Amino acid sequence: MRNLVFPDYDHSLLSISSSILKHYGIDFAYKSIDLLDQRLSKNPKNVIFILVDALGSEILKKHHEKASFLVKQQKDVLTTVFPSTTTSATTTALTGLPPIRTAWIGWQQFIKEEKGHVVFFLNSDYYYETRTYDYNVSDKYVKNTKLYELIESKNSDVFTHEIFPKFKQEEHDSFSKQVGTCLKLIEDDRKHFIYMYWDQVDSKLHDFGTESKEVDDEISQVNDAVKHLFESVGDDTLIVLTADHGQIDIEPVTINKYTDLLSMLKEKPAIEARATAFYVNEEFMEDFPTVFNKHFKDKFVLYKSEELIKMDLFGVGEIHPRFKEYIGDYFSIAIDKYAFHLSDKPAHKATHAGLTKDEMLIPLIMNDSN
Repeated sequence: MRNLVFPDYDHSLLSISSSILKHYGIDFAYKSIDLLDQRLSKNPKNVIFILVDALGSEILKKHHEKASFLVKQQKDVLTTVFPSTTTSATTTALTGLPPIRTAWIGWQQFIKEEKGHVVFFLNSDYYYETRTYDYNVSDKYVKNTKLYELIESKNSDVFTHEIFPKFKQEEHDSFSKQVGTCLKLIEDDRKHFIYMYWDQVDSKLHDFGTESKEVDDEISQVNDAVKHLFESVGDDTLIVLTADHGQIDIEPVTINKYTDLLSMLKEKPAIEARATAFYVNEEFMEDFPTVFNKHFKDKFVLYKSEELIKMDLFGVGEIHPRFKEYIGDYFSIAIDKYAFHLSDKPAHKATHAGLTKDEMLIPLIMNDSN
């Protein structure tokens, strides 16, 4: 069993969003970060919130030479949310709410009305990729209000912006180009809130593993671009950089080999490879843990899904009306290097969503105040 880290929602990615909401005079329900509050109390003209996908604290340690500037500017270590994955974490970052309140939990979620496992980010079916939807599925079932809307509703003098990679904004095929766009936006005298998201550290980690040269090179580019950004702004601009999670090198476990387990399910497994929801037929509800643990007791811990809610693993607050159905009857969590291989697609070399420190710890990086 690896070193496990449970989410500390009082000192987490959620806390960054709480500080931002607090700064802009918006009601918030969760603890903010004192250090960030102090910086925001100086009323910077511009606030730039950067989320580099998968740039966890342990990843920074592994690549500390190429990440030297990022490491130097790191002010604290926080936890992410659970599951430690982009769907849940970036939604928390952009709403100021934990997963239990957003019902954005993992890469693919079983939606009974659609009779399928929907990837919200792609608006398509996970197991049957050719199946797409002519409407936005997430807006229909789990629509949320983002920071931009909240900020603009209370601050008519603040202009909000998103800066995304080329999958959403074609001109941004490198992180340095995103930085260039950011610097252009703050050239005028207006107040700006900017959210910038970069995906390629995550992609390189999935494809090549945590200690690969490809990851080293990508982090080097991010490090240099962040250094340029920090050196290009004045005291009227606060930059906050973090990650949604880290990653861990994994050994895939092909779940389709375990027909005795799959025969007990009424739906295919959902959520993530290292944080997996199981929908069990009623007649097998008591026997399912025995069969699961026979195969996987040294690789995953199995819980009744209701237990995880009581443990506050997904956060606290009013439970989203769809949340319970999305986490199934039983829920497994990876405690070592293993991950379920759920589909026919090639397995990743590294991934996330579990509770190891490699996945759960994220940096709080800020520019210095003069």
